[in-house]
Amino acid sequence: MIDYFMTNEALLQYVGKQMQQMRINARLSQQQLAERAGVSRSTVTQVENGKGMKMESIVAMLRVLNKLEILNNFETQALVSPLLIAKQEGKTPKRIRPRHD
Repeated sequence: MIDYFMTNEALLQYVGKQMQQMRINARLSQQQLAERAGVSRSTVTQVENGKGMKMESIVAMLRVLNKLEILNNFETQALVSPLLIAKQEGKTPKRIRPRHD
């Protein structure tokens, strides 16, 4: 389970082990996954060991493993623009001042 107190290294190890388990569940060898994903077998090994992860490699591997839906967790809700709200209400502000947060 992911925890905010985990180090980046520990999180990469966790992701690697999850990728390895997905590959095993799909009954693929590292070489088969590598060939289908268009990466080297050493890349698959590195990902599974939590080392040298490139997002492009992870996406390619998730595609082969039919697990792209995992990336849906990255989706966020867009904030509604104050200008859009004003337009919808029929009021257009004369100016908008910058926020100093």
